Amino acid sequence: MDLTQRQQEVLAWICEVIRSAGIPPTIREIAGHFRFRSPKAASDHVATLVRKGYLSREPGQSRSLHLTTLAESLFPQGIPLVGNAAAGFPILSEEHIRDHLQFDQLFGDRNLFAVQVQGDSMVDAGIFDGDYVLIRRNAPVEQNGIGLAFVDGEATIKTIRRLHRQVELIPANPHYPVITVEVDQASFEIAGPVAGVIRRL
Repeated sequence: MDLTQRQQEVLAWICEVIRSAGIPPTIREIAGHFRFRSPKAASDHVATLVRKGYLSREPGQSRSLHLTTLAESLFPQGIPLVGNAAAGFPILSEEHIRDHLQFDQLFGDRNLFAVQVQGDSMVDAGIFDGDYVLIRRNAPVEQNGIGLAFVDGEATIKTIRRLHRQVELIPANPHYPVITVEVDQASFEIAGPVAGVIRRL
């Protein structure tokens, strides 16, 4: 890596801000965070990071910094692992994220998050206790597809079947009952379909 220690720190913080807040920091914010004596010091660091290919920016705009592929490879984000008890939205808020799984390049989808399965209600679908299930957020779940839903504040992975004004959450284990909820029930929400299952052997 052709960056000084301080340049690495500046790049890492810019990366953190972009990923957590969704927008890049301004030059003044960078200067304030690192307690530089003037914004020019921050501007010089950013200019160096742009020149070395770690950042790109639009001239004349205060929040125009973007991470390049080189920066993304230096600080891989991974797939956020959401806590077992996390339910409701925003599910990907910082307090719900336990860790990041480094499988984003394998699955090639930035809209994934992971939850760890608790229980055996989906064993006949090949989803076992302790598995990590990847969920594609904000994507529709097909009829009779497997997805993550929230009911009364509890997260559950089930086969989802839509009826006229109800939704059935169907387990893949005969020892568990079907859960039926009203479509317009305030405490019911579908987070997204299951995109994959990861198992530790």
